[in-house]
Amino acid sequence: MRERLGTILMGIAVLHEVVGVFFYSSALSDILQAGFFNTINPPYWERDAAFWFLMFGITLFLMGWIAQWMLEHTGTIPRFFSWGLLVMCVLGVLMMPASGFWLAIPVAILMLRLPHLEATQISIA
Repeated sequence: MRERLGTILMGIAVLHEVVGVFFYSSALSDILQAGFFNTINPPYWERDAAFWFLMFGITLFLMGWIAQWMLEHTGTIPRFFSWGLLVMCVLGVLMMPASGFWLAIPVAILMLRLPHLEATQISIA
């Protein structure tokens, strides 16, 4: 399972997007009906929330993708990446306990348990 941690993170991101489309379907419909361009500015707070919810899912997917790439090419993930993910998720849980941040905490902990290379040992060629 350790060699698939990035893929698991991408799966969490896809779940995040599905939940976002479901919960924000009304706001997303409003965005499309308004013509998409420049439709998120206040006072449309629900549209703003939908936009950032979905953008975070894309960002999380990219984090998972790069984590998987690092695992496949170096066999590990830099400690700063793992700690950053863990801190982000813990802060998310503290500020929003009823959220999906809980799902990525075990992934971050498992990433921290991977063997780590020094930055000088990693060659990306």
